[in-house]
Amino acid sequence: MLDELGFPPRRPTCHGGKTVWMNRGRRARRADADVLRSAAMRLRDDPELARHVGLAGPEDAAALAALLDLLAAELPHVDSTIRRSAVESCGRLLGGRRG
Repeated sequence: MLDELGFPPRRPTCHGGKTVWMNRGRRARRADADVLRSAAMRLRDDPELARHVGLAGPEDAAALAALLDLLAAELPHVDSTIRRSAVESCGRLLGGRRG
């Protein structure tokens, strides 16, 4: 419950050999980045999915996957509206996991 109110988690996490407390915003960005990366992997792994989501073919799916990976890496610098839209779209692509 305290976590939902914005308090830091009770347990620290390890990053690069250091123990740090992860705030709620960082956890949300990490979860969103995971959704974007999962969608990118799915596009790469399933060429037929490209046509299902309205892309012209596997080349477009590969390009979109690369763009999603880049977006995931730069998520802290992405406008919140764009971030939300990308995460919702990727969630639908993944079958409703997010969004």
